[in-house]
Formats: sequence, structure tokens, C-alpha cells
Amino acid sequence: MDNLESRMHAPDRTLILEKIDPNGKATGMIDPALLTGENKIIAKMDPETTFWYFTYGRGQLPEPLKQKFTSFGALRKHADVYFKGRNLRIKEVKIL
Repeated sequence: MDNLESRMHAPDRTLILEKIDPNGKATGMIDPALLTGENKIIAKMDPETTFWYFTYGRGQLPEPLKQKFTSFGALRKHADVYFKGRNLRIKEVKIL
């Protein structure tokens, strides 16, 4: 059953990043492998609390991303601001 409603409630989503200015550098504590696809930043929902949080496919998250959010929208808004300050934007959200 792969309909829009079931995908909107998917508990795991991968955020695909790209540079805002392709000629500029990503700044701050950003794993370069996030831009090549060798590493992933994943938004997960805890099924018991329904809080959303970030995780990397591998490695440690930067402190500003070690938070929990009450909705995916709140998580996405935080990610947009965080990555924009590092010359990055979320190009796509993939449902896992």
C-alpha cells in the first residue's frame, strides 16, 4: 500500500542536501560525505513519543542537530535554517 497518506506518515525520511552556491564551500561542522551520498542525514520518528529527531547513517551529529521536535515540519524548519547558514539547502526528502 504505497499511497500518499501512508508515505506522509512514514517514520524515516532521508534529507538530500546540495550547496546553495555551487562555487562556495559548505561551512561549519558538515560531513562532506553528506553531499556525495556516502553518508545520509535521516529524520526519524520515535513511535512511542512521536517526537522527530536527526541521525546520521554513520558518525556523530553536530550539537545543534541533537534535538527532538514535535512534528516533521518543525524538524524541517530547523534543518532549513541550520543548513542555510552553512551554504546548504535540502534538495529533496526521500521516504524510506
